[in-house]
Amino acid sequence: MTDDMHRDDDWRQAWENPEEIDPAKRKALLDSLHHKMDAGRNRRLRVISLFTAAAAAAAVVIFLFVRTMITPIPITQWREIASNTTMLRVTLDDSSKLYLAPHSTIRVYPKFTTRRSVDLTKGIAFFDVTKDDNHPFTVAAGPQSITVLGTAFSVQRLDSINIDLMVRDGKVALDVPNQTRRILLTAGQTVNTATRQTAQVDPKETDWWLQQKVRWHNIALGDLLQRLENYYRTRLTYGTIDKQMKVTLTWDMTLSLEENLGLLNSVTGYSIH
Repeated sequence: MTDDMHRDDDWRQAWENPEEIDPAKRKALLDSLHHKMDAGRNRRLRVISLFTAAAAAAAVVIFLFVRTMITPIPITQWREIASNTTMLRVTLDDSSKLYLAPHSTIRVYPKFTTRRSVDLTKGIAFFDVTKDDNHPFTVAAGPQSITVLGTAFSVQRLDSINIDLMVRDGKVALDVPNQTRRILLTAGQTVNTATRQTAQVDPKETDWWLQQKVRWHNIALGDLLQRLENYYRTRLTYGTIDKQMKVTLTWDMTLSLEENLGLLNSVTGYSIH
């Protein structure tokens, strides 16, 4: 008779006459029962562990996939636009127009649909902004910030800090560091942030360089040279001259600086180059 058959008889006796079973057999049956229970528990634990591991692996895959899907695309750089020796016209995504004087540079935020922001990093820019009451148009220039709804104005970077702002029409708000109140400018007003004082100007002064031909009438030679140096971003040489001399001439914006200076020299008798 095999051990399994003996064990079956012992279990039958323990079930039918538990008081008559031998103590040694009772202990053996209990040990066998405990062994079966432990084996079953171990199998269940292995199954649960395998299921948990598989579920964890699936969770990791799902987690990584979801993170990949929602990670925002980083903005690596702004879109930089620069002019060379001539004026450059640019139409922005909102249909606003900007004009860069020679050797000027702006940076445009990659997602300009929100109209924020344009950064004038060098030179002079004239802005003709499309009106949009719900989306203010913002121009940064160093630490200064200019906000408009719809207007036309020019901004000149004087250095790493200060600017010269002139408004042709509409209204702009200028935010200056360390100043709690905004500077509000309307058509025909200008401000130099170095002095923070506003002044009245002819609105045509804001965009004179956008004309094909500019007629200077009785302008002081010193003032004219200053305008030319600012626009062309160059330092003119001329020796000793009378800067108060009044000059009248037509400046052709389609010609080079050298060609126009030739005409100026013929009018003044100087050698400006």
